[in-house]
Amino acid sequence: MPDIQYITDAAAVAQVAEAVRQQPRLAIDLEFDDMRYRYGRNLALIQLFDGTTVYLIDPLALTNPAHDLEPLWAILRDPEVAIVFHSCKSDILLLDELYDVHVRTIIDTSVQYTLLAEADNNISLGRLIQQELGLEVDKGEQKSNWLKRPLTDAQMQYAANDVLYLFELTDRLQAKLAALGRTAWAAQENKALEEVRYSRDERPYLRLAGKYRIQPQELPMFRDLFMLRDEVARYIDRPTYMVASNDRLAELTRLPVTSSGHLRNAPGLHPELKRSPFAERLVELATEDRAPEPALPAEQRRFPFRRRLTGAKAAQADAREALLMALKTHLAEDHSPIMANLVLSNRLIAEIIELGADQSLRPWQRALLLETAERHGLDFGQLAEPFDTKG
Repeated sequence: MPDIQYITDAAAVAQVAEAVRQQPRLAIDLEFDDMRYRYGRNLALIQLFDGTTVYLIDPLALTNPAHDLEPLWAILRDPEVAIVFHSCKSDILLLDELYDVHVRTIIDTSVQYTLLAEADNNISLGRLIQQELGLEVDKGEQKSNWLKRPLTDAQMQYAANDVLYLFELTDRLQAKLAALGRTAWAAQENKALEEVRYSRDERPYLRLAGKYRIQPQELPMFRDLFMLRDEVARYIDRPTYMVASNDRLAELTRLPVTSSGHLRNAPGLHPELKRSPFAERLVELATEDRAPEPALPAEQRRFPFRRRLTGAKAAQADAREALLMALKTHLAEDHSPIMANLVLSNRLIAEIIELGADQSLRPWQRALLLETAERHGLDFGQLAEPFDTKG
């Protein structure tokens, strides 16, 4: 059993970085809290494995995490060191958001498994370890509070297991991909992960407003309630749902709190929202005049492309979609339905119709689609270029 070391100070982090910096690859995973126990997204634990030792690095114990973790971040940015993850999208977004870390030379075992096309994607690490290595690992701590200290022995073992088997997994999956001639596929998909960046949603309330069927005239009130809830949650360092549920926001939009007496008896609100200065602001929202919510730019609206087309252009887009659906059917027949969804998911079909296959697809997807089109006498050239909306 590999050694497990628990790292809690800056000097030890620097020593770990020095010890592993010459390794050709490292396995890594993060435990973080995403608005479950505290406000915002908070890094709670870093698991690192170099093939010999598992390092559990505790950012909560560090005096200045952004500074103290920099020796480790420098390694993640180094293209000479391969970083092995399982299902890394959330992890690399968190690193970018909180620490401006853009990880290089990523190897994702979830990507590797997906490209085998043996089953649908989104396999958990526990299931993959069991399926590929025949080992049972305890995943009972998956939803535990990783911000609580001290960590339990069960949490530490769970955290270690998240990186302990990644080298063995990636080697096994890589061999299977090589046998199928798909090594380059995985390289292309992993390379694309280097470009994943966190972007702040400037209007985060819109998605929620759609879910609750908030009408345009109600949206300014809903927006202001959403933002006030967020401010209170940040102030008390608690998740937003502890201040008021999403259902309660929709109710307050349609039946606002109009007086302090009304507020005192209002259910489903955190006590801090009933105290000054937040209480007064909540009551004021019921009577404030608000400008209408500005419309979304055209490029941010859902389905802007197809909705703009009429007549002959709409018919051309429909024909393009029909050709793609025919290709998808042939891919399923020639390979498998799983492979067909990998190459032509519903999202990719929509992108290809508008932007063209050359821009929308990875080289491996494009090559497979071209091969299928040629085999079945279909004109791939009709799909390669962006859709011409003029003429």
